[in-house]
Formats: sequence, structure tokens, C-alpha cells
Amino acid sequence: MIVMKFGGTSVQDEEAIGRVIAIVKDRLEERPLVVVSALARVTRLLVSIASEAEAGHAAKVAELLASLRERHVRLVQTLLSARPDLLETALSDIDYRIGRLESFVNGVCLIGELSPRSQARVIATGELLSSIIVCAAFNAAGVGCHLADARKMVITDDHYMSARPDLQATRDNVRRIYAEASRGADLVVTQGFIATSEAGSTSVLGFEGSDYSAALYAMALDADRVEIWTDVDGIRTADPRVVSDTCRIERVSYDEAAVMAAMGARVLHPLTIEPARIKNIPIRVLNSKNPACPGTSVVRGDEAPAGPKSVAVRDDILFVTVKARKLLGVTAMLGRVFSELDLRKIPVVMATASDAEVYLTVPEGNDALAEALEALSAWADPTVYRDKAQISVIGRGMVSFEGLGDKVISLSGKVHMVSLGTDLLSESFVIDRDRLAPTLAGLHDYIFKR
Repeated sequence: MIVMKFGGTSVQDEEAIGRVIAIVKDRLEERPLVVVSALARVTRLLVSIASEAEAGHAAKVAELLASLRERHVRLVQTLLSARPDLLETALSDIDYRIGRLESFVNGVCLIGELSPRSQARVIATGELLSSIIVCAAFNAAGVGCHLADARKMVITDDHYMSARPDLQATRDNVRRIYAEASRGADLVVTQGFIATSEAGSTSVLGFEGSDYSAALYAMALDADRVEIWTDVDGIRTADPRVVSDTCRIERVSYDEAAVMAAMGARVLHPLTIEPARIKNIPIRVLNSKNPACPGTSVVRGDEAPAGPKSVAVRDDILFVTVKARKLLGVTAMLGRVFSELDLRKIPVVMATASDAEVYLTVPEGNDALAEALEALSAWADPTVYRDKAQISVIGRGMVSFEGLGDKVISLSGKVHMVSLGTDLLSESFVIDRDRLAPTLAGLHDYIFKR
């Protein structure tokens, strides 16, 4: 069997869902489990609903809820116009889901408080709605489809907005519920992204976590492969929204794909790789708008060629230096700095250290950083540099690729920090953000066009 995950743009409207049905029909003999995301931009809308509810803006919440309802009702009416029986059931299910959401966010409006648990419950609605519509559309197309609730399969801890699954409990649940749902059906559809905490409340696997869900299902069911269907022709040598002439990567290793995701490439969720690697399950990244394209295969390291694969960027980072007032040694420097960051759950993207200095990058927008810097100020002088970006070249055998540093300096004018990944799969550079676009374009051409 296989697991097929379709992202928001792949299920965003009637035309997109029609393509999904055609793609899945070609694979019915492989007994696919289909995993769907919320319709494109719906999760963002639900985040706005939660935010407006917390602020007590009841009128704005009502307006956004009406927009949410209208989009889903209009889509299901278009898809199921020839099947009034399926249409009636789908409309009833949509009304039930949005009605529950409305009651809940009205309560949030009254108390003016939104916990992570409450936010997870709100934003999970998108996947529940889209799966109702996609399942009904398959049935209308003559494919007998049953719906399985991801919240009964994936069990997590209580970090509701970035929950981590209990792999054993999830495996047992997925096997049991998938077996039940597949009886008498050609196909089973479920949701990505959403889950349930051990305490029984809705949780989510982090934004864009549907890829991770698909890999968890594949691991639990010993799937032959995972297919991640997006709107680009596989993994590219750079972000095609930024670089106009990227190349498709045919094969990439699990490790390389994981580093790409961690360094800013936006094709796979960073946690997707590990469940597939555990069972050696290949991942294919495909384009639902161009299903004939072979896409990219993510495989074992010995099945992927060496050499640079991609140039990834992060423009959401802060460059931080910590200079001790006396010589402490590398071990002590790293220990002191990382203990303060870890205490406050501040993630570090990359770091280097000397006997008296630590240089690191951290994501923007973490309110706890100021507190950590204040603590570090007791024995060191920390400085935060804004308007920086991180550019990373990723691929097995990077140490044998000469001239990267010189090329980055010539393109960017100045490099503030250089870091070679401990796994030797990446070399990263911190540069001024206003030099990112020309540096990325020039470096991409230098590596892949020469």
C-alpha cells in the first residue's frame, strides 16, 4: 500500500480536486491512504479567527466565519450538484463542524483568552472540512471512499501547537482504524496535521505538518512509499519563487532532505524524514498540476548521488554574538550559552564557538530571547544583529566542493559567519539581508549552471 498526501493548493477548488481524483484512480490497485490538508489559505483564515476572538472582536469573527462557511459550501455544491444525496450529507457535516467552531470561538470572545490548546482546536477545523469534501467527491466520482478521523489515530504530547507523537500508540491506532475504515471501501481518506493529546484534546503537529502525518501513517502501515503532492515539480535546486531557473533534483538522500528542510527549503516538513527513514520508505515529491513529471525521490544515502543538491535560505533569523569578559574555553562557552537558550526553549539554527566567543543564529520572533540575553549579560556581552539572512549549500560531499566561501564573499560583499554542518552535508553563511537576492542567484548559477 502507499500513502498519498495532497497539500492545500492540490485541493483548493473544483479543478484541483478533480485532478486529485484522477491521480488517485490511477493508483487504486496500490490501496492508497489519502491524506489531505485544509484548502489553500484556510489555515491562515482560522488563525485570524482565533486571533480576532482572543481580542474580543465578535463582529470580525462573525465576518470571517461567514467567509469560511461560504467557501466550503460553494465548493461542495459545485462538486456534488449531480448527487443530491451526497450533497445533503456533506452540507450537514460542514454545518456541524462550522457550528461547533462558531460556538467555541464565541466563547473565546467572551473570556478574551486563547490558550495553545484552544488555538489547536480552532485551526484543526480546516482539515476536518476539506476531508469531508474530498471524501464526498470521491464517492460522487464512483470511488467508494470512507473517512477516518486522524484525531483517533495520532496520539501526541500536550504541546498542542507543535505536538510530538507517541509512535507506539499511533502505530497501533493507525493499523486498527485503517483496517476498520478500509472494509468495503476502495479508498480511505484522512486528515494531515491534526491529532489528539494523551489527555484527549485536539493537537496539531506544527504548521505544514501534513507531510509529517503522512510519514507517520506510512511507518505504521509499512507502506511501500509516501507521495507528497505539491504544486511544484519535485524538490528544486533553490526556491522557484526566488530563483527563476531552478533545476529539478531527481534523487536526494534522507539526510540531505532533512538538512534542506532545517535550513529553509519549503518542500518537506522538517520532521517528515525520520518516520520514513526508520522503515526505509521512499518519499516522492510530485506536482498535482503536472502528474506526468517524475518529481524527486528521497531515498537512502547510498541510492543518491554525491555533490551539491540545493541552495536554501532563511531570511527570518537573528545573528547573535556572545563575547565573554574572560577566557573560558569552547566547552564552557557553549555550555553556558546553550543552557540559557535551552531553558527558554529558544531554537538555534547554527552556531560556532571559540575560547571567548559564540556566534549563532536563532529564528526571529521569540519573545524569550531578551530574557536569555539579559541572563548572559551577567558574564558576557551579547549583541543581536538584525537584517541578516542565512544562505546554505546542501549536499553530500560538500567538503570537496571548492570556492564556495570566496564566491559568497564576492557576491554578498561581507560574510558575518560561516558554519560547516557537523554531518558535512551543508555549508552556511550569514550575510546582510539586502544582499540575499543577488547572492542567491549568483551562487545558484555558480554551482548548478557552470
